[in-house]
Amino acid sequence: MNTVVLPPAEPAEILMLYPGGYPVHLDVPQCDIGGAGTAMRFTLPLRGHNLPLRHARERKMVVALSGELRVRSGARVLAVLRPGEALLLPQGVGHRIFQHGPEPSTVGVALWPGRVEEAFRALARAVEARGFAREEAARILASFGLAWDNGATHEARGDVAVLPACVALERLPLLLAGALRERWRTWLRLSPGTGRANRIEGMEPGATLAPVNASKRS
Repeated sequence: MNTVVLPPAEPAEILMLYPGGYPVHLDVPQCDIGGAGTAMRFTLPLRGHNLPLRHARERKMVVALSGELRVRSGARVLAVLRPGEALLLPQGVGHRIFQHGPEPSTVGVALWPGRVEEAFRALARAVEARGFAREEAARILASFGLAWDNGATHEARGDVAVLPACVALERLPLLLAGALRERWRTWLRLSPGTGRANRIEGMEPGATLAPVNASKRS
């Protein structure tokens, strides 16, 4: 069995990408896992959403750590994620994440490879120094291979599978998955040192895990 040894956990670095906006917690900095990936966490208030993004280089996992999320690509709703559910996005898909339901939503985002975290650090520095300007934000993101795109020009095609987060983790790079099992253990309901969920919301004991076609979900 492969074991991931992490540096001692320190308080997560916090990035502010918009004045008065929500803090972004950098839970797994790329330096902790040799650049294999990066992961961040933020809480969307009621009717909140994140920046519209399209990654040219990175794959992405979006997971509902608490509350519900709605993920859109252009005019299409890719999925509504309930607590403990995840969505895997390939490179090149424009998308945006929205709070959904009656309570704030805590979002977990994992990206691999991990250098892209520097884009968000650069944006946070610019916001701290000069405030937020969309044109400057788009320029900074573009320098790291990110586009300001909600999917209007690069909409997702085909079916999208919604997975239990513990299953989605198995599709991530080993070091990134191991780090998330430790750092997000409380939200993902994982026992220490394991990659198995103790319980999945709405799932009967012994039931078989299978991808859910997002287009058939209400």
